[in-house]
Amino acid sequence: MKIEDLIYKNYKKLNENDLYIWNYILSHKEACSSMSMQELASNCNVSHTTILRFAQKLGLEGYSELKIYLKWGNKDNYSFNEEEIDNTYKDYIKTMDLLKKEDFTELFSMMEKANKIYAYGTGAVQTNAAVELKRNFLTVGKLINVLEGKDELYIIGKYFKENDLVFLFSLSGDNNLINNFAIKLKERGVKIVSITKVGNNKLSQLSDISIQYHSHCVGKIDEDLEVFTVSQFFVINEFLLLKYMQYKNNKK
Repeated sequence: MKIEDLIYKNYKKLNENDLYIWNYILSHKEACSSMSMQELASNCNVSHTTILRFAQKLGLEGYSELKIYLKWGNKDNYSFNEEEIDNTYKDYIKTMDLLKKEDFTELFSMMEKANKIYAYGTGAVQTNAAVELKRNFLTVGKLINVLEGKDELYIIGKYFKENDLVFLFSLSGDNNLINNFAIKLKERGVKIVSITKVGNNKLSQLSDISIQYHSHCVGKIDEDLEVFTVSQFFVINEFLLLKYMQYKNNKK
């Protein structure tokens, strides 16, 4: 999805300041892709918090994710190795092999005992994965509440109780926002299920159950911006639904 698509999708949320920011970005897209949030705010004569709110109105986690969309538009910075097609295929196969062999009995038992179940994703794709998880489990009568945005995360998070359960979607597992949130959940005795790429990351360490998938850098848009495949989030969702149906069937 291009940034223009995000603008179109969320146009009704944008105020006069937001539209001014967008017009500036549209006229200086390449320059903006390498600007700091403070630099863009200064050039638009607004505060840095206004820039942050603009990004969040587009459904993005913050300014860093906005810059990713801007850099995607600059195709000259893009590099790709043809071997990544085969490497990515192998990642999918290894992920599905892991999921096929995994015993999720403990997870499903926790879900059965939970008072409320929540899901949160750190970025646009991860949020979509959380929404898809909710949709999948509605088909088997299990309600999962999706938390959308940082504000809702902390507002609703205050009311979490010991017998609640939370799914946390994160690519790296080293996002400070979600890890600090996970620490607060642990203090409340909330059960945490993390979904991240394979690795010894902080979020997995904080979780009661860690579900991981294989992924690697498939290309670079810029020197400091790596691209990873993330569709495995949705593969995991499908397997969780199938395994849950198997779990319920075996309990009959």
